[in-house]
Amino acid sequence: MIHSVKASLFLALSILAIVLLAGCDSAISAEPRDLLLTPDDVRSPGFSVVSLTEEQSLDGPSAQVELQGPGFRVVQSTILFEDREAALSALDGIRADLVSRGETGPGQPEASGVFEHKFGNEDAASLFFIENNGLVRLTVTGSDREARLAELADVARDKLSGG
Repeated sequence: MIHSVKASLFLALSILAIVLLAGCDSAISAEPRDLLLTPDDVRSPGFSVVSLTEEQSLDGPSAQVELQGPGFRVVQSTILFEDREAALSALDGIRADLVSRGETGPGQPEASGVFEHKFGNEDAASLFFIENNGLVRLTVTGSDREARLAELADVARDKLSGG
């Protein structure tokens, strides 16, 4: 009897360890297009997809969507790297480039600072950030672009983290 309890306990602990180890693997395995913002994610009526592109590069699969509606435009690009370290390395290179051009400060370890720039003829705010092994660039135009950028970045992070 004691032997079967020990065997059951060992089996239960083994299964728990496997589940916990699987949970530690934070790599995103979805297709990049499935992680992009949609018109339903934007809290404004009348939004539609202007363009959606996908490609495979040496760095990994990537996708980009452009959404447009009354008063502002949203562009999100997502690339999935092999692992988080590769994504962080790419962000470090982007951050160094932005700093060299005087466009933004150092930001945080997993995000560039928000930077203002021209997007076509429009004023825009952009942000690069890492979630798991995904690198995202989010750009928003319009008069309240920084507030919308923060809101949409949270939605994009949730999608990439599986939430």
